[in-house]
Amino acid sequence: MESTEEEHERLAGYPTFADGIPESDWPRLHLSEGDLQRVWRKRDPHTQLGYAVQMVVPRFLGRAQTDMSRIPKDLVEHVGGQLGMADPLVAIQRYGEHGDTVRAHAREIEREDGWTSFSVGKRRLEEQMEHWLENAPVGPKALRAKMLGWLLEQRILLPALSTLDALVGKHRNSAEEHVIAKLYRRVTPAQIRVIDQLMEALEGRPSQLSSLRGRIVGDTVPNLERALKRAENIGSLGFVDVDVSDIPQSWLAALAERAMTARVLRVRGHSTKHAAALAAIKRLEKSALDDAIDILDRLITGTFINKPKRWAEKQLLRAYPEIAASGALVAEAILAVLKSVAEQVDTETGEISDPHTDTASTRALLETYADRHALAEAAKRLLTYVPARDSDVDEARRTKALEQYPVLRKLVPLLVNRRLFGANPPGRRALTALYDLPRLMESEHARDGDIDTELLKGSWRRLVLGTPGTEPGSVNLQAYAMCVVETFHKRLCDRDIYVPGSSRWKNPKAALLPRETWARERLSRLAGLGLPENADTYLAAAREELHVVFDRVDSRAPDGGQVVSPDGRLVLPRTAPRTSELIRKVDEMLPTVELPEVVLYVLNHTGGTAAFTTATGEPFSYTELDSSVAAVMIGHGCNVGLAAVASDQGKDALTPERLERISHGFRPETIEACNKLMVDAANRIPLTRHNGQPLASVDGVRFAISNPQPQLSIAPQGSTEISWMTVLTEQAMQLSGRMVSGRASAALEALSVLAAHRPPRRSGTPYPAIVAEAGTHEDIVFGLLTLCGYAYQPTTDQIADHRLWRIDSTAYPNLRDATKRSINVDLISEFWDDILHLIASIHHGAVSPDDALRILTHHGKPNQMGAALAAVGRIWKTRHLLNLYDSPEYRRGIEAQSRLHQARHKLAKRICHGIDGPYPEYQPGMENNLGPLGLVLNAVALFNAIWIHKIVEKMRAQGMDIPDSEARQLDLLRSDHINMRGRFHFELRAEAIAIREPDPEPALGEAVADGLDHPSGR
Repeated sequence: MESTEEEHERLAGYPTFADGIPESDWPRLHLSEGDLQRVWRKRDPHTQLGYAVQMVVPRFLGRAQTDMSRIPKDLVEHVGGQLGMADPLVAIQRYGEHGDTVRAHAREIEREDGWTSFSVGKRRLEEQMEHWLENAPVGPKALRAKMLGWLLEQRILLPALSTLDALVGKHRNSAEEHVIAKLYRRVTPAQIRVIDQLMEALEGRPSQLSSLRGRIVGDTVPNLERALKRAENIGSLGFVDVDVSDIPQSWLAALAERAMTARVLRVRGHSTKHAAALAAIKRLEKSALDDAIDILDRLITGTFINKPKRWAEKQLLRAYPEIAASGALVAEAILAVLKSVAEQVDTETGEISDPHTDTASTRALLETYADRHALAEAAKRLLTYVPARDSDVDEARRTKALEQYPVLRKLVPLLVNRRLFGANPPGRRALTALYDLPRLMESEHARDGDIDTELLKGSWRRLVLGTPGTEPGSVNLQAYAMCVVETFHKRLCDRDIYVPGSSRWKNPKAALLPRETWARERLSRLAGLGLPENADTYLAAAREELHVVFDRVDSRAPDGGQVVSPDGRLVLPRTAPRTSELIRKVDEMLPTVELPEVVLYVLNHTGGTAAFTTATGEPFSYTELDSSVAAVMIGHGCNVGLAAVASDQGKDALTPERLERISHGFRPETIEACNKLMVDAANRIPLTRHNGQPLASVDGVRFAISNPQPQLSIAPQGSTEISWMTVLTEQAMQLSGRMVSGRASAALEALSVLAAHRPPRRSGTPYPAIVAEAGTHEDIVFGLLTLCGYAYQPTTDQIADHRLWRIDSTAYPNLRDATKRSINVDLISEFWDDILHLIASIHHGAVSPDDALRILTHHGKPNQMGAALAAVGRIWKTRHLLNLYDSPEYRRGIEAQSRLHQARHKLAKRICHGIDGPYPEYQPGMENNLGPLGLVLNAVALFNAIWIHKIVEKMRAQGMDIPDSEARQLDLLRSDHINMRGRFHFELRAEAIAIREPDPEPALGEAVADGLDHPSGR
């Protein structure tokens, strides 16, 4: 019977024998030759058995178990079978009677196998916990999971669950008290009085602090003014000068949320209340500015860019038939004239002579196409719609935007009077021009000497200075004002202009590690990154590595083969997906199940139910909690809602009230904790365990937004897309998923996500290789990811430029046409210190990869530092391209990982939308369903991995030779055996989930007859 302690361990996801030993863990419990040699040194058979059992127990439990009565019988029989014992259960009982011997053996095994007792490793664990909690307020479940993983990785024996829970409570409280004390020390008595007034809640009314959280919705000038006024009101509370930059944002967010709870509002004169309020105010200062600038961004994008652009495109589309006919006529006539005036070459003598043309013959030639009046009208029609030579394609859109000048007149004073903005050198000219606009707009006339003509690019010069009917030097002030605001907006989106005190619109360069810190900690940080201080050292190693790959590929390239295309790009082969008889047999043998059964099976297998807690972090106190959690997961993940999975037939686990409460437990941190349990379970399955460098792929599902959503930060220049970006492991398990605006770089998203899951370098666990599309600035992305410690391995189709680059002048005969471009190593050396400073800032978490790209580019093009990093990236991109060309296995693994995303998207559409076509348009709140959907998809992948492993092992036991490499090619996202339609039933029929017997091979006669019935032979 399960003890209370064992029940608590099982519910908490602690390693325990209570649920038996999963099939995937038995290989770890096998005795090696070295183990057996140690066992045979013991004298009596029962002692040998007991010693052997004690050797394997920590491999599963992570701790010793000296009570032999609590060891599962199947484990004793498994070990006894390896020792050739006839009755191991009797022998283990006899061994357990000698308590002193059992405990002595446990200490010996601990010493011999390199385990550290918890009492010795406890201090290290507490230091690690302090580090985790210093950076973020980790929840109790997530913190316990981190501790378990760290202890097992460090081979420190696990203590009792109650010991870990005590440490969790102690250090979480200590970390929180430390943060609260730091914040409380920064408020003055006067500020405390302000906080007390803000948090005073009158009867039936929210507190003033709660009221300040209200966001302004709507992209209009009045709403922008209200949003800016809200930001000013929050700033005027008197807390702007309180510096909390050393407090992690996640701690501020957690305390800020607490400041709004009724319990905190009722507290008087308590440091927690004042610290939480300070955190809330500091968060509001940033978010209020963010909200205001988001409105400004959408207002400029919608009013001055998107609407005029749509009008111009409609006009062009409407005029297309007329333009096409006029263009064809003019083109044919001009070609004929050009042909008539071309030099004539005598084919016999080679003499070149001028043609015999005159005005009459040219007129006659033109009139064979149309009369001169018709040709002139056709040319005029073209000039009406086609930009002039000194203009650009935006002229029509910009001309239409001038109709919105009354809106701009109201907007400019709002931006200028508040002086919100700062600028880096590339943005100073535009910001200066913006601040000078009110003076110009008040004047009736302006000359070209009164404006900044350097801002007049493309069609703006014609619109501002070339207005027909005006005297030379005069200025169209409306066009100039529109030009300044558009240029200001571009620089703002590039963060060349920024908003001090904002979060989303801040200066990215300000987030770099301070120069003093970088100078002081440079060597230690470079050691953590594995990068040399000297550029010459790095380039020498890179040169040698690149030469080895070049030499190998050159020596194996076929003579006369098409290695390089005419434009100097490497011609990369494609690798088709593998198909085999094994795939067909596995399909036939997978258990037939319902989708809720899959989720229940996985929750039971991983203990994932325990990840979901109340808002205070306490476990739910319900019976049949697995069924309730599975129902919420299916209801949201399948996009059918909780009403579709609720039951009023007396089943307490599925009542609407309970499901509604359980759904509140599906928060980002609990979803991540459940996700981690699934990922860890997948990593323990031998079938999916990688032998070399693991792979991770990133891709985005893009949704069209037909109408702007006020809660979404649409990307600059009016993007009407958002992307659900997901990161997948080799086991088809989703590490993360989040909604981003526009078309984000999948590779940079991978860098952001994987940095949070990065193992310590000393653990020896390799960083995963990233399979993803770089987007723009491909070479820079290669450099960023490589210097951050990741191997960037996009597929052939994900690489835009297949050209090769070299460092030295070594000749490679078969690749000579592809090695004409040289990498600028001098540029790398010049900016090496700046590059290392940026990489260290990314690794530290001070700068996000997206902000790093803003630092490295200017107006969409690499700056000098960006060019230097791109040169680094070309080294490793060249190596990757050569490996793609030369190694089919290397290529096959990368392309298989990329195909996982395609299969996952297809399965996601079946589960979430019941369709096989494209995703529907975005609906507000859709992202709330995508978290549970990720869990359902992970459950399918894990269920398949478990049962495919069982099927492969069964086939091997029957004598079938299945190499590991072929087994790992099996698709873990197959779903034909899973029913996803009809009424859902949340009951796990464990006995009904079993391997099916495959269909017998048809006899030859049957196969022929079957073929006759189908003309296609299928």
